[in-house]
Amino acid sequence: MKSDDFLDDIVGGAEEKWIREAGNIDGNEIKRKRRIRTWSRAAAAAACLGLIVFAAFRLPGGREPAGNGSGAVSSETAGSEAVSSEPVSEPESPAQSSALPKVQASDLLENYTANPVEKKEPDDAFIRAGYDWAVRLFQETYRQEPSQKTLLVSPLSVVTALTMTANGAGGNTLQEMEQVLGSGSLPLADLNAYLHTYLKSLPSSERAKFSFANGIWFNDREGFTVEEPFLQQNADYFDAAIRKTAFNDAAVREINQWIDQHTDGMIPELLKELNDGDRMVLVNALAFDAEWWAPFSEERESLLPFTGLNGETVETPAMGSTEYWYLEDDTCIGFEKSYIGDTYRFVALLPKDEEDFAGFIDSLTGEKLAALRNSAAQEMTLVTLPKFSYDYAVSLPEVLKTMGLRDAFDAARADFSGISRSEQLFISAVLHKTHIDLDSAGTRAAAVTAVMVNLGGYYGDMHEVCLDRPFIYMIVDTAAGLPVFIGTVTGFSE
Repeated sequence: MKSDDFLDDIVGGAEEKWIREAGNIDGNEIKRKRRIRTWSRAAAAAACLGLIVFAAFRLPGGREPAGNGSGAVSSETAGSEAVSSEPVSEPESPAQSSALPKVQASDLLENYTANPVEKKEPDDAFIRAGYDWAVRLFQETYRQEPSQKTLLVSPLSVVTALTMTANGAGGNTLQEMEQVLGSGSLPLADLNAYLHTYLKSLPSSERAKFSFANGIWFNDREGFTVEEPFLQQNADYFDAAIRKTAFNDAAVREINQWIDQHTDGMIPELLKELNDGDRMVLVNALAFDAEWWAPFSEERESLLPFTGLNGETVETPAMGSTEYWYLEDDTCIGFEKSYIGDTYRFVALLPKDEEDFAGFIDSLTGEKLAALRNSAAQEMTLVTLPKFSYDYAVSLPEVLKTMGLRDAFDAARADFSGISRSEQLFISAVLHKTHIDLDSAGTRAAAVTAVMVNLGGYYGDMHEVCLDRPFIYMIVDTAAGLPVFIGTVTGFSE
């Protein structure tokens, strides 16, 4: 399916078609890609994109919202009156990648230079909140998914995109966003500082690469003004590149070029069109590409009988290896497999209860998942892991509403006056799309989040983990241990 067909109706709000067509799989099952890789390294690649579109909402009775204040940037004056500052003396993180592609469009607001800001190193409070957010987002997505139970989400991408948005929220809208995104313990100021530091601290090397980028586009439309503090804060904390442009086909092409560039070509485009009511687009992109520390051996490849959620057993290509990090608690067993440098790991969890996979997911908590990983035993483990490849797409508003984020999606109650006082804005959609391709040579994955705002030594006994039925997997950083990606494999097609 072509990407433009895939997203044909998204911006217009036809989410059901988008979700139905996204999977490239049949029902609950994965469409297996029958191709042989010729490259010799084991690689992991992942990309995320968060995109937020703001649209205007006219107040009841024809009333216009409050006019432009002194701290606002209008589309007519943004290029000349943008805030400027001295360049940050801090060296750019190797993980950071925020330059816009060279395209012929409206002027880039280069004067919005990031100022030095407070740093907050990841500590117990941030890690607890991060695990809690990741598990709740994953659980609620799985619960509300009507058909495709094989799924993948990136908690880091979604929280980054929404935190950028929260910098323009006020009143109860802000309180709800702090409660959901910070898991009830982190105010927005702390969340900004933590994410700023965490994103820059994620390691990147030639053979284990991580990069991120953030950008903001706002509509070059007469009468629409944007608050300078909002733009500057997102430049400061998220190194967001800022651009004003007419929201037309050229803007769609530009944003898609940016997406293609900052996901290393894994996500060539996201947007099909922009609507008349759209006022601003905020984008977050993450990309990950790493080699296995110990590649899977082709000599240990086989056909594995995999029993899916529907009870059907299908033989699917699998590979075997010996790993040295074993996981177990009362509910599951699992293993961890390192990428080069052991800065990131692949984690797989297999529930002990073979009949209630949904119950296993429901039983997870952030505290429990963190404790399980912290108790990893350095013990020899025979692993059988199926090759898998699939796409996943989900619209997240109902998930986020269930988690407690409600006002932001309500045109009458949303308060994003910190973004603009010239028009009332609200979030109309949060879209997330992912792809993963895992075999003996490596792993390649991609994810898109779109938030649409409308208007070594002794080893004990040998363990064995055979992933021959539904399981959970993650890609985590080994410093904080937080999931960058978390997903499921629940079945395979014939």
